[in-house]
Amino acid sequence: MTNFEVIKSIETDFDIKITKFKSKVTGLTVILVDRQAPLVDGYFTIATEATDDDGCPHTLEHLVFLGSELFPYKGVLDLLANRAFANGTNAWTATDHTCYTIQTAGSLGFLNLLPIYVDHILYPTLTDSGCYTEVHHINGKGEDAGVVYSEMQGRENSGESRVYLRYQRLMYPEGCGYRSETGGLMENLRVLNVETIRQYHRDYYKPDNLCLIITGKILHDELFKTLDPLDERISRKKSQIHKRPFVDSAPIPLLEKSIQEVVEFPDEDESMGQIVIAWLGPLIDEFLEINALEVLHTYLSDSAASVLQKEFVEIKDPLCTDIYIMIEPQTRTAILATFSNVPTEELEELANKVLQKFTRIVESEGIDMDRMKTVIQLAKLRILDKIETSSSYFSDASIVDHVYGKRTGEDLERATKDLKYYDQLSEFTEQQWIQYLKKYHLDNHHITLLGKPSAEFAEKLSKQEENRIEKQRETLGKEKLNELETRLEEAKKLNDVPVPSNIIEDFPIPNVDSIPFINVITGRNKSEGKFKNPVQKYLDHDSKIDIPYFIQYDHINSAFVTISLYIITTNIPFELRPYINMYLGSFYSLPLNLPDGTKLTFEQVVSQLNKDTVKYDSSLGYNGNFQQIVDFSIKVEASKYVKAIQWLNYLLWHTEFTAERLKIVASKILNEIPEAKRDGYDMTSTVMQLINFDEKLSNTYLSSTLYQEKFLPNVIKELKGNGANQVIQRFYQFRELLTKPENLRIHVYGNILKLANPKSVWNEHFKIIEAPKSLTPVPLSQQFLTEFGRNPGNQGFIVKLPAIESTFSMHTAEGPSSFDSPDLASLLVLCELLQATEGLFWKLIRGQGLAYSTNLKVDVEYGHIYFDIYKSPDAFKAYEQARKAVFGLADKKIEFDKAGFEGAKSGVIYSLVRKEENISKAAIESFVVQVLKDMDAEYNKNLLAKVQAVNIEDLYPMLTKYLVNLFKPETSNVVVVSTPVKVKDVEQGFNGHGFKLKVKNLDSIIE
Repeated sequence: MTNFEVIKSIETDFDIKITKFKSKVTGLTVILVDRQAPLVDGYFTIATEATDDDGCPHTLEHLVFLGSELFPYKGVLDLLANRAFANGTNAWTATDHTCYTIQTAGSLGFLNLLPIYVDHILYPTLTDSGCYTEVHHINGKGEDAGVVYSEMQGRENSGESRVYLRYQRLMYPEGCGYRSETGGLMENLRVLNVETIRQYHRDYYKPDNLCLIITGKILHDELFKTLDPLDERISRKKSQIHKRPFVDSAPIPLLEKSIQEVVEFPDEDESMGQIVIAWLGPLIDEFLEINALEVLHTYLSDSAASVLQKEFVEIKDPLCTDIYIMIEPQTRTAILATFSNVPTEELEELANKVLQKFTRIVESEGIDMDRMKTVIQLAKLRILDKIETSSSYFSDASIVDHVYGKRTGEDLERATKDLKYYDQLSEFTEQQWIQYLKKYHLDNHHITLLGKPSAEFAEKLSKQEENRIEKQRETLGKEKLNELETRLEEAKKLNDVPVPSNIIEDFPIPNVDSIPFINVITGRNKSEGKFKNPVQKYLDHDSKIDIPYFIQYDHINSAFVTISLYIITTNIPFELRPYINMYLGSFYSLPLNLPDGTKLTFEQVVSQLNKDTVKYDSSLGYNGNFQQIVDFSIKVEASKYVKAIQWLNYLLWHTEFTAERLKIVASKILNEIPEAKRDGYDMTSTVMQLINFDEKLSNTYLSSTLYQEKFLPNVIKELKGNGANQVIQRFYQFRELLTKPENLRIHVYGNILKLANPKSVWNEHFKIIEAPKSLTPVPLSQQFLTEFGRNPGNQGFIVKLPAIESTFSMHTAEGPSSFDSPDLASLLVLCELLQATEGLFWKLIRGQGLAYSTNLKVDVEYGHIYFDIYKSPDAFKAYEQARKAVFGLADKKIEFDKAGFEGAKSGVIYSLVRKEENISKAAIESFVVQVLKDMDAEYNKNLLAKVQAVNIEDLYPMLTKYLVNLFKPETSNVVVVSTPVKVKDVEQGFNGHGFKLKVKNLDSIIE
């Protein structure tokens, strides 16, 4: 007999059952979302409230992973997770909750790990030494470090964080938890002590404040067989929470007046800022009101046809590049409207214009009810799509329910009945919508924050930090600094007590056969005997007419059909290739001249697309690879399959390029660049791509942020003047070359067996061409490398970036260059072994506070391997530790962790399964493997088998052949992006090891 009783059983509108259980003994809550998927997700949620900026919720999120009462060893949880077909564990801290996550392939590993994970959450060790290394310490050089500290150092003074914190301060009174920076401000983290953290844990981490949210396929009996012994142990601790966070706190007071302020953030480029306008919204349990506002916000801002986008984005001189309105769940919700990349001289004016536009809608312009009907229908379809492709729809609702909902489960049922609310909203009159806009956005006091970049502020922050560190060193003195270094080394030793091997080895690794893979059945319009299955038979019976295109059909159990066009760009000449970003950006928002003579404006095109489709997208390459290919995709209800084909036909061949539309698109792309340049990691990657890729042939180079920044101003100038016609003609030339039939491969996925005439309709609704003699071979990015890209070595930069307060680095060396490389399985296992949570790199780098994270990546399509360092106080020190580890292993001075080795194989298996984690991803992977990679359909499963067959001796040749090259100047390219304060230290470190890194500003990378 189980301790757990059913509180609520919910049959959703989506054939997915949700069951909420609660222990009669401890109050521990479980929400089980029963959905078919190869992966099982756990979201273990604690409601947390803080009324200061010490960061206790965030520091606890980190310290929980350093050992528990039953497993008092740092990293043991992640070492075991790696054996459970997972890739370690993770967590996040929000203002009102902390959520600990795990995702496993199949349910066996999940169930094995669950009680160990809960032991870590409820009964962590919280040692002095763990807090010292993980949260904050001062090293022997007088510098502040620690994993949490490094993370917040990289975030605290970003534009987004500074604006959001100011919103919190202005919207919520002293003593209110919504006012706090739960991540911890750096000045607070520097003085936070472990006893404060322990007390916070005692106050909030109690079983009746913990909810285990599980999505996936798990049998109830198996789940409670795992949970009941755990619940019995918890019951012996006798701990209950006396006050529900936030729910039992004082209500949020309404604003007494509207407020507007300027918030500066550091950046040398002062051209673009941001605006956030915030209002308080409905109470958290007013579900109809919240749904109504979400629909209203979509109507106002979601596409080029929306009210605010037409007014402020899709204009001659855009006032911003994007508008996003979100509702934050809290006891009384908050509405935040963010306007991105606003010219700084327009910040105040745009803020005023937004409210003026709302007033005009209320007083004279009204609501377009036809479009509102489309918005509601699209919202329904997008929920169905999200449920097919993600576990987050139900997990998000479950988290909000745990923090704010009634314990009876009735609010969870109401929260997951969105379709019912949409039916009600469909009956709303225009006047009701106007009243919502008036009530929440005009008659409601608001806060307007103008985020303004400032070079002077950047310089001020940099000098303040330099002076603070210098003063800290002087105050401490040499003797005290030596003591601190000794204390740090002692703390590391205490933390790094080895996990007894029997704990790891006794934890069972599940059988791969236990993973419920998604079944994808492939057919083609021209099978040539390759496919013999029901789908191919159905296609063959459709029509004997020869369809002169390559089309692959992948059958999955979906309510939707997606059509993707993959088009090769290798025949585009250099003088046209830089226009590729503009072509992609304008593809779905140009006027149309239809074959029957009908003309559609761009607004009509966007409006009709929103009526006919669930989503549409364009991208360069797939998932960061195959960058010489462009991809256009449209997703529709299965009943609109023909419409999708028609749309792609029109958009490929019948759009009209106009100077006005092209200038708007170019201006939007250009205005987004200053924000992109504030991202340290993205800029590290961008500069590395400029080193590695050909400046005339490669899309990667010519579409990069830094190249486009120099290219687009001249295009805009031409479009404004006498050169407009020449630019327009270049786009027609670009399209003519791009759409040559030999460049095109088509992918159709959905429930193919329910489509009427899935093949022959192409003959009726797509452009008829003469079949090409042969298709252009699929190009790989590795074919477009520079000499430094083909033979890495002695090339690199240190780039100063005042917008950040930490350092990032990327290191590239030659890697396997064929998808069937015999080295691939062993190399993947080696990389996973080193970089796994609680692997060697983790212990030596993150565990010592030298960086927030590191990553090893094998990129066969590029022919490279990469080592990245993310958010480090000093990237060289992190690099130095990784180098010592790799050379120590290669020289056999360090031994591989044998228990960790099996976990690494499990981690690689998880990564391969994750590529097919939902029906859409499984179908796309089928196309990527068979068409883009030109491998057998069973490629991933075969690779999985090869991974299982790897033995530990296979790793040594991979070290010497590949990994050591990442850490030699003569065989690696290096890019470091650094806060100006650390440039000198980083330069001395790398160049002292034989590198010849040149120090540059971002704007001088491309001369």
